[in-house]
Amino acid sequence: MTRSSVRFQLGDGYWVAERDSVGFTGETDLGLVEFLITAEALTHMLNPDLDTIDSELAIETYVEFEADIHRIAQLEFVKRLGGEPPILLTVSDVEMAEPPSR
Repeated sequence: MTRSSVRFQLGDGYWVAERDSVGFTGETDLGLVEFLITAEALTHMLNPDLDTIDSELAIETYVEFEADIHRIAQLEFVKRLGGEPPILLTVSDVEMAEPPSR
């Protein structure tokens, strides 16, 4: 079986206030890669009709959808061939992915 280009650990999300995002890391054969998912993208995953969520709800939403977020991050990493970290996941990345599982 082929190993993923980026591997994630569950439960490593943290709030990044200056970026209004939840940060998390992935591990590659070349080292760690930083990712951010915006609060706006997390709001969209939780309920597209909401305007915004606070940092506490953003972390809770990240935990609830963590497997889906990791899958989206994997796709973005491969699509960008690595790229400059942090790799930012936005609403458009969430919309292009399959619907989140609940």
